[in-house]
Amino acid sequence: MLQRTIHPGVILQDELDELGVVPSEFARQIDVPPNRISQIISGKRSITADTALRFGHWFGVEPLFWINLQSQFDLAAAHRRIGTAIRSLPTAFNRS
Repeated sequence: MLQRTIHPGVILQDELDELGVVPSEFARQIDVPPNRISQIISGKRSITADTALRFGHWFGVEPLFWINLQSQFDLAAAHRRIGTAIRSLPTAFNRS
């Protein structure tokens, strides 16, 4: 079973706070609309490949770091929603 994960926006906010950068300034520096950052921070928007590239460049990390955070969050949410139903489906090795 997957652990409960936090939205990547929480991690983003923590990182910005630690660096003393406000979200609107971060948005300006990575050339995205400020509402994109505020929606990510509030958990209302996912991190896309485009955004991950920008985050990776700015923070000096691989974009995959941000994509993986989002994927883990999405997978955990899907597991909570439909995991039980999926376990009852047949598998390639047990199709009866």
